Amino acid sequence: SDLKFFQGDPDNLDEPEMLTDERLSLFDSNEDGFESYEDLPQHKITNFSVYDKRGHLCPFDSGLIEKNVELYFSCVVKPIYDDNPCLDGGVPAKKLGPINAWWITGFDGGEKALIGFTTAFADYILMQSSEEYAPIFALMQEKIYMSKIVVEFLQKNRDATYEDLLNKIETTVPPAGLNFNCFTEDTLLRHAQFVVEQVESYDEAGDSDEQPIIVTPCMRDLIKLAGVTLGKRRQAIRHPTKIEKDSKGPTKATTTKLVYQIFDTFFSDQIEQNDKESGGVKRQRCGVCEVCQSPDCGKCTACKDMIKFGGSGKSKQACKQRRCPNLAVKEAEDDENIEEEDVPVEKVKKVSHAKRKKQTQCNITWIGEHVQTEGKRQYYRKVCLNDEVLEVGDCVSVSSEDPSIPLYLARITSLWEDSLGKMFHAHWFSRGTHTVLGESSDPLELVIVDECEDMQLNYVQGKVNVTYKAPSNNWFMEGGMDMDIKVIEDDGKSFFYQFWYDTEFARFETPPKTTPSEDCKFCGSCVRTREREEKEMPRAFEPLMDKDNDSKALYALACFKGVQYKVGDGVYLPPDAFNFGVKPASPVKRSHRKEDVDEDLYPEYYRKSSDYIKGSNLDAPEPFRVGRIKEIFCHRRSNGKSDNAEVKLRLYKFYRPENTHKGVKASYHTDINQLYWSDEEVTVNMTEVLGLCQVEYGEDLNESVQDYSSGGPDRFYFLEAYSAKSKSFEDPPNHARSVVHKGKGKGKGKGEHEPQDSQNEPQTLKVPKYRTLDVFSGCGGLSEGFHQAGISETLWAIEMWEPAAQAFRLNNPGTTVFTEDCNVLLKLVMSGEKTNSLGQKLPQKGDVEMLCGGPPCQGFSGMNRFNSRTYSAFKNSLVVSYLSYCDYYRPKFFLLENVRNFVSFKNSMVLKLTLRCLVRMGYQCTFGVLQAGQYGVAQTRRRAIILAAAPGEQLPRYPEPLHVFAPRACSLSVAVDEKKYVSNVTRGNGGIYRTITVRDTMSDLPEIRNASVLVPEADQRHTISANPQRSYLQGDLALVEGRMRHIPLAPGSDWRDLPNLEVRLRDGTMTKKLRYTHPDKKNGRSSTGALRGVCTCSGGTPCDPADRQFNTLIPWCLPHTGNRHNHWAGLYGRLEWDGFFSTTVTNPEPMGKQGRVLHPEQHRVVSVRECARSQGFPDTYRFFGNILDKHRQVGNAVPPPLSRAIGLEIKKCVMGRMKKENVKQEKTEVSD
Repeated sequence: SDLKFFQGDPDNLDEPEMLTDERLSLFDSNEDGFESYEDLPQHKITNFSVYDKRGHLCPFDSGLIEKNVELYFSCVVKPIYDDNPCLDGGVPAKKLGPINAWWITGFDGGEKALIGFTTAFADYILMQSSEEYAPIFALMQEKIYMSKIVVEFLQKNRDATYEDLLNKIETTVPPAGLNFNCFTEDTLLRHAQFVVEQVESYDEAGDSDEQPIIVTPCMRDLIKLAGVTLGKRRQAIRHPTKIEKDSKGPTKATTTKLVYQIFDTFFSDQIEQNDKESGGVKRQRCGVCEVCQSPDCGKCTACKDMIKFGGSGKSKQACKQRRCPNLAVKEAEDDENIEEEDVPVEKVKKVSHAKRKKQTQCNITWIGEHVQTEGKRQYYRKVCLNDEVLEVGDCVSVSSEDPSIPLYLARITSLWEDSLGKMFHAHWFSRGTHTVLGESSDPLELVIVDECEDMQLNYVQGKVNVTYKAPSNNWFMEGGMDMDIKVIEDDGKSFFYQFWYDTEFARFETPPKTTPSEDCKFCGSCVRTREREEKEMPRAFEPLMDKDNDSKALYALACFKGVQYKVGDGVYLPPDAFNFGVKPASPVKRSHRKEDVDEDLYPEYYRKSSDYIKGSNLDAPEPFRVGRIKEIFCHRRSNGKSDNAEVKLRLYKFYRPENTHKGVKASYHTDINQLYWSDEEVTVNMTEVLGLCQVEYGEDLNESVQDYSSGGPDRFYFLEAYSAKSKSFEDPPNHARSVVHKGKGKGKGKGEHEPQDSQNEPQTLKVPKYRTLDVFSGCGGLSEGFHQAGISETLWAIEMWEPAAQAFRLNNPGTTVFTEDCNVLLKLVMSGEKTNSLGQKLPQKGDVEMLCGGPPCQGFSGMNRFNSRTYSAFKNSLVVSYLSYCDYYRPKFFLLENVRNFVSFKNSMVLKLTLRCLVRMGYQCTFGVLQAGQYGVAQTRRRAIILAAAPGEQLPRYPEPLHVFAPRACSLSVAVDEKKYVSNVTRGNGGIYRTITVRDTMSDLPEIRNASVLVPEADQRHTISANPQRSYLQGDLALVEGRMRHIPLAPGSDWRDLPNLEVRLRDGTMTKKLRYTHPDKKNGRSSTGALRGVCTCSGGTPCDPADRQFNTLIPWCLPHTGNRHNHWAGLYGRLEWDGFFSTTVTNPEPMGKQGRVLHPEQHRVVSVRECARSQGFPDTYRFFGNILDKHRQVGNAVPPPLSRAIGLEIKKCVMGRMKKENVKQEKTEVSD
């Protein structure tokens, strides 16, 4: 019944006759214009129909032409210059063809995509189809126009996500004349195979050094979702898709001389090296797709270089016709998924120099008398070794037994003779290659490490020169000048150092100032190691006289890890340090598997095999216990002396709300800083203590509990006491009030500044706010956190995307926001300009004290090694521009924020080169990965943070976690060259507060009624502009909304809980039931014996496009490709009140990468304000533009609580430096 026949056109001309018609007079019959392919005439055709030999009308894009089925067309032919599709002035023609190829062109931003046929005689460009052919052509136009949108969008947005692409498609209005008025996600998935094939052929037409667009994140997601087969060669398609290159691509990176040289010298060597030994496992092409199985063409540049075609064989590129798309996509995938779980790699070992060293034959004689005797040791100042004089303080080389290992280098800190012979004490240097920089380091640069040992002098090979390269006095103004990258000449015996290096945390710091004592055996490494060991030992001071107590000696003070503890102080302890008198109702490990499910109604439920729920807090550890010190004591030995080896504490326990009999519900409405006093006591070892905190009785404060809590870190209060025995809350006893306030009634401030001064002391130092430039600022999340920390004042911001720049302006009216390319601005400043083209004042050298930003990394963000193409992408990347900003302005502090994988890109080469640049500029620097969820947002978001501090400043440490968080999301170590690095965080997964949940984040927001699914109405505080695209979206939205309505409210619900029903949607249409038509090799049949496959591919054969189903409640594409993608767990998933958000995305799409974007109770996706809260933005923060713009601003931002925590660490460093300076000043004043 679907077959249509071509009605026939007996009077029209045949192709050769038609081509010589003078109405098309481009040729006359005498001209032999048909010699070469290039010379084919081009015409336009209108009123056309395409049919096969028997006259059946048929589509030309379904692979018939490629299978050599002969297709013909009849039409009215018009000259190439005639754009009018009407029949006037045209030549009616019949049975043109057969069609040898059809093609698409016009990916140049124009309105329409042009479609063309090639026959043996001419090229024809299609205008309007005949009435009978119109329905067939309409469907083809839809997919052809769809591929045009996709290709053009990806040309300009290589880092776009699937959600961004959907947004583009859903908001594009199709050109007039096509008989459809909107595109939906369904249109995209329906035509996915076709669209991806168009993208593949677009890539084939591109330059060989261009990154193919098939590997962009959104194409990879589309390929996965729709189950597209790559590398299907449709041989005859000829695509004149040479696209005009988009001139507005990223500009060439503006770099300072120093940054340029580092990248240049490193890479020219490295690329050659890599071409020689493509180390690691080279990924192989798939070998099975049609592309892999076609022969080398022998014509492209890659083939001409192959030995078999007579070339040199150097370039090792695959034939242009044989670039395996599966390989490209696989590589890009691997880059993305790297290290989601923690990698088992060895912890950094100390560079143990107890490696086998080689003794040398040598003459050793002491010079002069010994200067000191200690036991059997006689110390000397100088020694003669093979005619070379060595004295204390000289540097020497020591050779290894393994000749392939470079010489070890050390400083002699003392010389002596004892029973073991003539000895020296070696304080080792480490070569740059042994630091995290690896091969990227300067070959002559050493670092000081805290490692030393005693050795015999006959291991010494000879003397070397090691100089300290101090930053110059004019360091801050030297940025951007022509500096030679070489620090010293290489004569084989000369080295230099700038930093002390922490091997565990990969920190480059200014070397500690050591004042060698007079004796001739001072070793800074020994002193620092000893100090560290002593800090680890708890010690008690100030004994209290207690006559009655024979068994224990009491003390007033104890020290542990450099912190002083007094009786009456609050302390943190690990959760297992003590239990409570009440067993709280523990959260039941809920199993979400319903046992007896009606499989005919819920045919996909069987896919929920594991109990693991994304975004669940069931595994989150408890926060630290809090206690107050009642006594500090040591047990007495039998002889009455106290045993100081073990310091113990007697504590009062504090209860958190959730530790009382009320359980977790008690914490829903209680302040996170509120505790309950209890008279329960417990004794613990001092070594268990994790830190100091302040716990006050609320009535004794002379400010509100909120002001007190937010006035500083580690502050808690209690208003009541809790008795576990009677399960009741009562007034706290008198001894619960802190010593200071006793007997002062409601002490309103008298005696406030007595012993507790230590807590409030920092307030006396006024820390200056640093003038900050925020590059790639987005809507300002990073700056917002720094402002909250009180460390910075953002005077300038650079953000190219207009809506985000506007949002930044709204929230920071005093900031100059530049909406230009950062390369253009830096070029202007470096060439001496004072303002930009808009007259905005540019920051000059010396103006910027703090630089922060997160440069985008698309283009080179892969894991495999650099090759010439990705290298040039990197050399021109914004990371390099951003480092040049740092070099030019030389700020006091520098922060680079990026995705977690920044530290792993290209075998960590991107990380190493970034640090290498900072080290060469003279910056102290380090790197780490932080989890935003540990700093107070209900969201998992891991971020790589590189910190740097100028000479004279202290390098900040990474902030200790404040909140406990799901352990799965807290694997924050980084493997570089098979060594495992962690940031300096000592508390690991612990935290002083409980985890923040979706309930804390958004349960107080008013309900959003009549929620149009994608266009949520705002809550009262928040106005949102009307969305002009709304009417186009309604059709598809009704289905999406229908699905949401059927997702249950239980935690962990997602698309697999959808019923297979026909239901009436909001727009009055009915959905269809999903039909299961094929056996599923992997999942067998259901308990009722029903099939489980929805496409032939479930049985192992290739997909059949005819199997697609539309308008079903269960989206057909999810069971289609679910077996390959973890059953698409989480798509159409609900957030859980007690859980957390997955990384907040730039566009909450139920079928997007994050999937879990449905409100826990309402049938809609989360609103902009809810997303903003999940990122930790205050409610007063404003965003700009339409809904999708706002979502993107929120999703791309750094969570302010994370940057606030980092800002507070920077503040500590500034205070530390100011204190030292104050002490110095006082000393000089005293000495004057």
